[in-house]
Amino acid sequence: MAFTIFAISACLMVAANASPISVPSYYPSESYSPAPSYSPAPTYSPTPAYTPAPSYSPAPSYKPALAYKPAPSYKPAPAYKPAPSYSAPSYSSPSYSAPSYSAPSYSASPAPYQSQEPAYPPKPYSFEYSVNDPSTYDVKSQAEYSDGKNVKGYYSLIEPDGTKRIVEYTADEYGFNAVVKKEGTPSYAPAAPAYKPSTYSAPAYPAAPSYRAAPAYPSQGYAAPAYAAPKAYAPEPAYAPAPYSFEYSVNDPHTYDIHSQQESSDGYGNVKGSYSLVEADGSTRVVEYTADDHNGFNAEVKKIEGSGYKAPYSAPAYKPAYSAPSYSAPAYKPAYSAPAYSAPSYSAPSYSAPAYSAPAYKPAY
Repeated sequence: MAFTIFAISACLMVAANASPISVPSYYPSESYSPAPSYSPAPTYSPTPAYTPAPSYSPAPSYKPALAYKPAPSYKPAPAYKPAPSYSAPSYSSPSYSAPSYSAPSYSASPAPYQSQEPAYPPKPYSFEYSVNDPSTYDVKSQAEYSDGKNVKGYYSLIEPDGTKRIVEYTADEYGFNAVVKKEGTPSYAPAAPAYKPSTYSAPAYPAAPSYRAAPAYPSQGYAAPAYAAPKAYAPEPAYAPAPYSFEYSVNDPHTYDIHSQQESSDGYGNVKGSYSLVEADGSTRVVEYTADDHNGFNAEVKKIEGSGYKAPYSAPAYKPAYSAPSYSAPAYKPAYSAPAYSAPSYSAPSYSAPAYSAPAYKPAY
């Protein structure tokens, strides 16, 4: 459009500078208005110079994917023999007959004991005394009285530490009862004075009478018997340490004799063992013992309560006939199945080349 306007303006300027044209006078000439004046064409700035498009390096080339080894081949699973079949053993149950017990017969209780000592009527009494000896430090006293049936009294003494002990007691048909009291504060006095022996002079006795000498008798000439020298003592032979151990058990349902024992020794004097037995009241007594040269013999007794035969007053509860234990065949594990190995799958990594997009070039204005 600008170009069109420019062309029209040029034509108008050429027409204005040209010489006037003569018009024939056939017609009257028309009068025209003067041509409009146009403003000059605007001036435009030159087209800007753009920098050329940058050149990029080609996309890098990548190494081909690694080639992996094929998956290893495994041996087939081994074939196992089928499981053996077991049959439960059959047991014939033994039959036991309950023992019969007859209740023991007891004779009538004997007549109560009649004392042969004559019976004396009750006789009241009372007494008391006291001792105070400063030389021997023996200080004590006692008093007691009775009405013929009941006794009441006390006694006291000075202890070595200087305190005084007092005991008050009673005795009646309910027994003997005593209450002990202690008075004073312990104080340790100096030792008792050394005992001085008394000066004793032996009495003068008359001289012993003189007797005639015994007559001399002729010797009979007996030779002393000759004894053989005692045999040399042979020391006891030394034996090497001999360790040992043993155990046994007894279970007799007919006589109710149930006991056991076990013992062991290291041969150097150290013994350890235990034994147990069933008591008449049905409980079990267990004794665990040790013996050595340092501590001697030590035993620990335990009692395990139980209910059962109580001899000899009640017959034991009869146990039913023996029932054979039931054995279940062991559960057979199925044949071994080899684990399934799946070959690992390796997928080559995919490398995508980076996409470079050239900037859109703007054309010149």
